[in-house]
Amino acid sequence: MKRTRLFLLILFVVGISNIYSQEFVTISGRVTDFDGNPIDSCWIGLHYSDFSPAYQTYSDKDGYYSLENVKKGKYKSFYALRPKEYPRRDAVADDDKRLEFWAWNVIADRDLTINPRYHRLELYGTNAFKVEGGYNGLFIYTRPMSVGKVLTYSKELQLNKAKAEKEMDVSVKPEFFRVKVFIDDKEVAVNSVQRVQEYVGKDNPSMGAYIIQTELPKEKSDKPYRIIRVVGENLEHNEMGENIYFYEVKNYEETPKN
Repeated sequence: MKRTRLFLLILFVVGISNIYSQEFVTISGRVTDFDGNPIDSCWIGLHYSDFSPAYQTYSDKDGYYSLENVKKGKYKSFYALRPKEYPRRDAVADDDKRLEFWAWNVIADRDLTINPRYHRLELYGTNAFKVEGGYNGLFIYTRPMSVGKVLTYSKELQLNKAKAEKEMDVSVKPEFFRVKVFIDDKEVAVNSVQRVQEYVGKDNPSMGAYIIQTELPKEKSDKPYRIIRVVGENLEHNEMGENIYFYEVKNYEETPKN
């Protein structure tokens, strides 16, 4: 009888563990600058649809972090930055101010490795889409924002969020913007980079952004999405930045084979 109870208890524990592993994942990685130096004390956050924090942690002294027991699902964004480095906090010297790394449309369907790199160029709001019936490539939207441009304005304006959003232009001019795109860790050809103006309300000035047209890898993905990494450079202020977008692959019904 005791052996039977022990056996049933083991089965119960194993069953619960299997169910738990099917519902939760771990997101981990290492935060570095663009020279590979680790960034400690970096705040890592995974966000719900309203940008409220779903899971959060900090990187350790070697730049490593781990978000554990993350419920499987789709999250709006993933964020990485040392809080004190954000320009509006004005807590460090100007040379040490940074803007954040983002990952968008994060699909946590399995354990993920995300290795953020950030510097002084933020690539915000990245998205990607394919023109069905058109060229077999991707269009990627991103809005670069520059710490160097922020610092050209007065300190008073920098620290006034409401006023800064109406008066500061922190975008990157086309002659200074360089970009590379990687899909599933493979660099793809960039066929065009087009400047656009993003409308952000009738009382606010439009924001400069870019539409980047790229090739698609010929190899099919073994996942229901592709991970797009956009790496940007601002030559005017010697700034780098990158972010990630999880692009969901569309699977349409195919013609039946006879």
